[in-house]
Amino acid sequence: MSEQTIEYPYLVAPAVVEEFQRKGFVVTKDVFTPTKLGHYASAVDAEVALRTADDVRGVDEKTTYEQSFVQCMRLWETNEVVRNLSCDASLAGIGAQLLGVDGLHLWQDQALYKEPGGRETDPHQDQTFWPIGNANLISAWIPFDAVTFANGAMAYVPGSHKVGGLKPVDITHSTQPYDILGDPALAGAAPEWVSVNPGNIVWHHGFTVHQAAANTSPNLRRVFTVVFVAAGSRRTKPWPAFPLDRAKVPVGGLIQGDGLPVVWPAAKQQPSAPKLLGVPVGPQFRLDG
Repeated sequence: MSEQTIEYPYLVAPAVVEEFQRKGFVVTKDVFTPTKLGHYASAVDAEVALRTADDVRGVDEKTTYEQSFVQCMRLWETNEVVRNLSCDASLAGIGAQLLGVDGLHLWQDQALYKEPGGRETDPHQDQTFWPIGNANLISAWIPFDAVTFANGAMAYVPGSHKVGGLKPVDITHSTQPYDILGDPALAGAAPEWVSVNPGNIVWHHGFTVHQAAANTSPNLRRVFTVVFVAAGSRRTKPWPAFPLDRAKVPVGGLIQGDGLPVVWPAAKQQPSAPKLLGVPVGPQFRLDG
């Protein structure tokens, strides 16, 4: 199928695609109307509140990792409204255009709510966390509030996606995190801070080095992310990975199956939720939680 015959709900300008491929991140504007975004934000808020209802700790009582954000993963599996967001054809279509691929699977979604007083998120690459090699991976960073440096904006190292996978950064702080910004492959390149308004979306490649500022404001910074992986990608390593193990994807096998639905080209019906769910709060590393 040629690109000319594909009807994208949101058509990305060639200059925006070029910027993404050159820098490894880009902003797409006015993807969601205020009404639609508010509808989605309310659903995510409700799901986060439900999952965290029993946690009454203050920020200073949490682990170093938890101080960076309140993390709730795969909300699409437990909330039908959030499923409409994570599987939105406009969203997936943009991801396909930026990566230059014909098909995408949903890899994961997650709410990342940075509390007032929340610490910075350490510089890292997403893709090195997972045994998927050089698969084409892209993240949509969807703010529900205006985001600036003061309340937890993201910064990206331009062109860092081109160096491939670097040493993984332990952002959980169970060990000393690797200083990825000092990696010789980045040649001292500085992160570029990006402020963004609701309705706009920041996209970054799976190998783009990125970080987030602390939230020094008095308000919660609400962000939702959706991650897509190109169809035809394969598992490359046997080490544990919740979505791959749940779908029983072997080493060398295609990344597909239960919990990894095709979202582009857009399906006529939204995918069903998988039967096996992960832990409601925090990172989902392995099947046993």
